Amino acid sequence: MSAQKKKPAGKKGPATKGKARLSIQQEPDDSKMQSAAPTATAAQTAAVAKCHNNARAEVEKWAKRALDKGIQGLREEFAELKRYVPPDMSVATFQSHWEAGRNRYKDVPCQDKCRIILKWPGQTHDYIHANYVATPISDKRFICTQGPLDVTVTDFWHMVVQEECDTLIMLCNIKEKGMDKCAQYWPLEEKEQKLYGDVEVLNTCVRPLNADEPSIRLSILTVRWKEDGKPKEREVRHYQWIDWPDRGVPACRLTSMVLLSYVRGTKKPIIVHCSAGIGRTGTIVAIEFILERLQSGIPCEAMDEILKELRSQRPYSIQTDLQYLYVHRVMLFYFFEKYKVAVSSEELQAKYKKFVEDYDKATA
Repeated sequence: MSAQKKKPAGKKGPATKGKARLSIQQEPDDSKMQSAAPTATAAQTAAVAKCHNNARAEVEKWAKRALDKGIQGLREEFAELKRYVPPDMSVATFQSHWEAGRNRYKDVPCQDKCRIILKWPGQTHDYIHANYVATPISDKRFICTQGPLDVTVTDFWHMVVQEECDTLIMLCNIKEKGMDKCAQYWPLEEKEQKLYGDVEVLNTCVRPLNADEPSIRLSILTVRWKEDGKPKEREVRHYQWIDWPDRGVPACRLTSMVLLSYVRGTKKPIIVHCSAGIGRTGTIVAIEFILERLQSGIPCEAMDEILKELRSQRPYSIQTDLQYLYVHRVMLFYFFEKYKVAVSSEELQAKYKKFVEDYDKATA
């Protein structure tokens, strides 16, 4: 569900011109982020949504909290929550499918709450290691899942079809440091076609996301299946971020913001996965979750509570303190250097400069 289609109750009103009403989710291209009418590219599917009246104030509160905490404070905050899971978490279905080989990691559970229940005709089980994650604009905004295993590739495509998904975000490689991280679940090359159980997938196009983002590989897939004996097909866009290191963070560019701008327009659940489906996956979902809250003018400076909310849906989302820092670093970069919304005082600017220096040392 696109942000521009649904606004929180009681928050409607005529859009006004000027920076205060700009989207904080627009595409960070070469145009100036403070421009009142940024130009969308032809490939851009997401329209720009207007901010709520108090979005700027919420952005500044979020930025001030992050800068006041600083790198060390944020690391300490994450350390207190590193092993946090929902107090009522049940993982009975996850455990019952361990022997069948449908889980990639024994210490990365899929909780029963929010899990996707497969309902494919003739299938003997309903389990896949995947959870819905809600955001302010949709209860099923994301599906966070593990990288498919050889034995779950067909289940994965059944989920894509069942949930009517048209967007897949892959944040890992098939192999990393010589270790298997994900099955090759889609035809890799252009014009290549593969059959996964009863779902056929054709790769019609492979290219970089755009000239400035070669680390995102876009494949346009045609997915075909039969429903009540009748042939069906759908176009699915597969975005693979090829250089985000496992349990680490990529270089601080706006790649994550650009990627999110390309997928934001879909009204269907966005499938996101890495290997375990919690670290890199939780990081990218957290960025969009925060942006949607800020866009709607919903307070969200308490990042520890945001982490708990995400983990109540997908346990262990955001695995490391560096990933937690990366969420803050990318968003501060976006607000201070691109969108230029959180620049109200010299004090904040000085704190931002110190934050950047400390972040660079922490991630060197």
